[in-house]
Amino acid sequence: MPAATHHPATEVVLQARGLRKEFRGYTAVGGVDLDVHRGEIHALIGPNGAGKTTVFNLLTKFLVPSSGQILLEGIDVTDERPAALARRGLVRSFQISAVFPRLSVSDNIVVALQRACVSPVAFWRGRKRLGDVSARIDELLNQVDLVAFANTLAGDLPYGRKRALELATTLAAEPKVMLLDEPTQGLGHEDVDRVTSLIKQAAIGRTVVMVEHNMKMVARIADRISVLRRGEIIAEGTYDDVSRDPQVIESYLGSRSRAEKKQ
Repeated sequence: MPAATHHPATEVVLQARGLRKEFRGYTAVGGVDLDVHRGEIHALIGPNGAGKTTVFNLLTKFLVPSSGQILLEGIDVTDERPAALARRGLVRSFQISAVFPRLSVSDNIVVALQRACVSPVAFWRGRKRLGDVSARIDELLNQVDLVAFANTLAGDLPYGRKRALELATTLAAEPKVMLLDEPTQGLGHEDVDRVTSLIKQAAIGRTVVMVEHNMKMVARIADRISVLRRGEIIAEGTYDDVSRDPQVIESYLGSRSRAEKKQ
């Protein structure tokens, strides 16, 4: 499968410098340097235990770095909390489906749209406080192909459609950088293709960082790929670049191919 077209160097919007995380003497991430360019889809890949999710959680401050620095649009955000990063435009999804199952699909989007006017003591403000957001709701539903499910309870959606709804609620936050954690995990082939297309469409005019294990999906849409092994980046570039790298072949692609031959 051909790699996505690689664009010329652009402005770096998200950076990590010497990012490190230790857990009681165990080094999960050891000195990672990462540049995420504006307008690109940047994938983090690697074998199980490589440190992908740890790096992802460090970038979004769901884990506190042991050392190192994180910069968003040139501003040091290393000490900021996840909510503060979200207000700056760094918005993430999670591996586990995270929708409100007893709310309709459109009301799930309303929750995401009202982030600016809620507080810890007033979670739900209702649509009246938001004014007329019907057009915005319709726009988001259309972006993720959920118009026909607008009044369906989110808990009744097929799993692939729930992932699409999560993408819509992430987009509702108007992210500058959208971080997606294993967006195709647990999906069948048809849903993988649908979600991949939705992400590619949603990425137009945005920056996306994703942790992903599905190499066909990565090859299809990623502009740049960073390959991790044992908490360190061992290769970076386009899919064609990294797929030819001897270390990547040995530690990730090669081991996957051997496993597939045994099946």
